[in-house]
Amino acid sequence: MTQPRAPAREKGRARVAALMSAAVATLVERGFEATTMTEIAARAGASIGTLYLFFATKDVLAQAILAETAGDLSARLDGLSERAAGLTPAQIADALFAELAAFLDEHPVYSILLDVPGDEGWRRPVRARRRQQISALFAQAKPALPAKQVERLAVIVPQLMRIAFTLDAKQRIGVLEELRLMLSHHLTAAVT
Repeated sequence: MTQPRAPAREKGRARVAALMSAAVATLVERGFEATTMTEIAARAGASIGTLYLFFATKDVLAQAILAETAGDLSARLDGLSERAAGLTPAQIADALFAELAAFLDEHPVYSILLDVPGDEGWRRPVRARRRQQISALFAQAKPALPAKQVERLAVIVPQLMRIAFTLDAKQRIGVLEELRLMLSHHLTAAVT
């Protein structure tokens, strides 16, 4: 896949940030398929040529947005890992759900871009990194969980989060809480 063009000057970096911000807002409102490059350019107050100068295709733009948001999620999970040493599996699940819920509230585009049909090549490393970080979180739980269960949790937790983010904001909070409680109860029962 073609890489986005990196601007050399501050003015260009500001323009790219505005284009990405407009793209995020449009993607969240309309979804990936319905969003057009023309809408993004108009929303950013830029010409379509400027948008194509930095992002050759909508996929390249989506890849750049996903990379940026995934970087934020990785930083959050790294921070959680520092605080999670010695916590019980249920406490780690609770903290992880809180962190993921806050992240997805701030970056709803993340879930949208992970579900775009088509080439998986640019999303596969993002998913793998997230699974590795979640696995590392549960691997440090006290009492320890079996390695196979840690691997399964790294797949299950993101899927549970995706359930909630297909819902409207009113339903999402309650559903997230139910999912968190289910996992917390399950992990508490598994170690007793």
